Amino acid sequence: MKADSLRIGKVFSTGGDVHYILPHFQREYAWEKENWQTLLNDVFGTYEVFDDKEPPEHFLGTLVVINDGTRNGTVPVFRLVDGQQRLTTISLILCALGRLIQESHPALSRKIRRLLVNDEEGGDLYFKLMPTTKYGDRLCYLAIIENQPIPPGVDSKIPLAFNYFSKELETRHNQGKFEPDQLFVVLTNCLQVVFVDLDQKERPYEIFESLNHKARSLSQADLVRNYIAMKLPEGDQARVFETYWSPIEAILQERRTVGRSRLGELTAFLRHYLAYLSGTLCNEEHVYSRFRDRGKAMTTEGFIQELTTLKRFAGYYDRLLRPQGEPNTEAQQLLRRLNTLEIATAYPFLLYVYDALEKKQISLEDFVEGLKALEVYMVRRYLAKESTNYLNKMFPTLPREIEATRFGESLRKALALKNFPSDTRLRQAAETERLYDRSSQSRQKLALILNTVNRHLSAGTGGYTQLDNDPTIEHIMPQSLSEEWKKDLGETWAQDYELLDTLGNLTLVTQGWNSALSNAVFAVKKARLGSHALLLNRVYFNDGPVVWTAKMIKERAQFLVGKILEIWPTFADIPTQGDKPKSLVILGDTFSVKSWRDVAYFTAEQVAAISNDFATVADKMPAYFSRDRFQGTCRQLNNGWWLYLNLSAATVRRVCQTLLEEAGIPEEEFELETW
Repeated sequence: MKADSLRIGKVFSTGGDVHYILPHFQREYAWEKENWQTLLNDVFGTYEVFDDKEPPEHFLGTLVVINDGTRNGTVPVFRLVDGQQRLTTISLILCALGRLIQESHPALSRKIRRLLVNDEEGGDLYFKLMPTTKYGDRLCYLAIIENQPIPPGVDSKIPLAFNYFSKELETRHNQGKFEPDQLFVVLTNCLQVVFVDLDQKERPYEIFESLNHKARSLSQADLVRNYIAMKLPEGDQARVFETYWSPIEAILQERRTVGRSRLGELTAFLRHYLAYLSGTLCNEEHVYSRFRDRGKAMTTEGFIQELTTLKRFAGYYDRLLRPQGEPNTEAQQLLRRLNTLEIATAYPFLLYVYDALEKKQISLEDFVEGLKALEVYMVRRYLAKESTNYLNKMFPTLPREIEATRFGESLRKALALKNFPSDTRLRQAAETERLYDRSSQSRQKLALILNTVNRHLSAGTGGYTQLDNDPTIEHIMPQSLSEEWKKDLGETWAQDYELLDTLGNLTLVTQGWNSALSNAVFAVKKARLGSHALLLNRVYFNDGPVVWTAKMIKERAQFLVGKILEIWPTFADIPTQGDKPKSLVILGDTFSVKSWRDVAYFTAEQVAAISNDFATVADKMPAYFSRDRFQGTCRQLNNGWWLYLNLSAATVRRVCQTLLEEAGIPEEEFELETW
């Protein structure tokens, strides 16, 4: 290993020939505007203190390369192990400067070009830097160097960077903020790197991992890509990457994200694939480690076979993310609906199902039947406001309970015993659980459910009505109560208002109708909704109640849940779990609970333990917390407050939800399992 401090001009061989190529394990060009601004500010900061006699130095970092010999007998070739982001960016700045002064300073423009290309060479060797092919980086970079149009349909950040530098340099030049000759000297003589030249015997992948993994500067997918190169013999790398890994990266792009995890597609896929194999969903920061651990035990041939399998499963995953790729129309529609219900937690199980379908262990009819069963399960859990954290543990192990020869039956039986909300639970939840929040995911789920109810009301008529524009969620009792609304509700308006976001108070209209109805009194809303095109509204409100209070909201909730139970019924002839609590997990702590009173007590204790001002929380819930002992069933918390416990299961759930919200505990950190 040799390490030297080199000026950028020397890195580009000061106009002589040199060629840098990026190995297969390198990621795409990933720098963004923040990085571009920082580098350009550093350049002009150096420019402002420039002195001919003692030129300032600005250190950019390290370039790690492996000397790969020469091509055509004269051109030194280096594999760029680390530093591609900096080297690519400097190249783009030089190119933008050369383009800007092409007419005003033609000699300097030609000098800049000699830092970017090898004039006497042809093919790839003509360019001093050869980026990766990912996201069209190479195509875009070469087009920019050659002043050609950017190829269509690419997702590279390189054109964005070049446009940014071109505009910034043009603006500063027009404002007289730099002289091109002096800026060229700053770029080539003042900017320096530590140039680490490795022997060809060195293991570049291990060095790359050491440089990047500990700093967490790369995604888990980037590290997996490097490990693949590390695991494969040099002679197999090009073929294996081109045949297996590159197609995976082409369809599952790390820049796009999956579900609530917001993980890049490729990292999310690897995590779910490993969960499918092991039955355990690993922490998102351990994806690379788990993949590496699995690969260590494999021979080269076994590892290549693993990549073959990985490519097949990536195709399944792409269909889960983008159902338009699913050839069966009914399955495609069901997958779209499941994605609206945020089914990403079930992806490890669905990978198993897709593979069973591919191997003809189950039929297409089985596949569709399984998707329908999952929709029943997910809709009912959403309406019951059950924890999503439970699903992360349940779905990876679900394949162990499935018999391919009895696929539909065994799946329904397994789901029925996985905290499947009973009809009684749904009827309770319909009156008490807050379903609406401002998140787009919540609104989309509600729209799907209410739209499905609307269509169900048209069953047997040969058609159904639908909105002529995108649906929005309308609150019948408005979110902001006017004095007139409070007067109509009466003395109990505050208690009635607690049902604002529950099922019975929500319906579907277009945005135009939503704005028009707004805070209108109920008489106006009833008349409009009673003549609305959607049966969801017309059937209920045409001859509906003349006032809108908590009693009427609960009655409509029961009307809707009755239709919901017809659409998404309990699995026939399969006993489901009851509603007796079994265990409670809050923020990773597990509590053994025997009653709903235990659930309320332990939840309150956890909130009290982490709250800096429990009195404020308790004061908002005076019916349940007091400094003095209640009349009736109650229990004292460790902090001295008394908790009223003569509560129904539905009320306990509502109290717990309020406590979690007040304490800022995420929904996924509260997991309740029932018998």
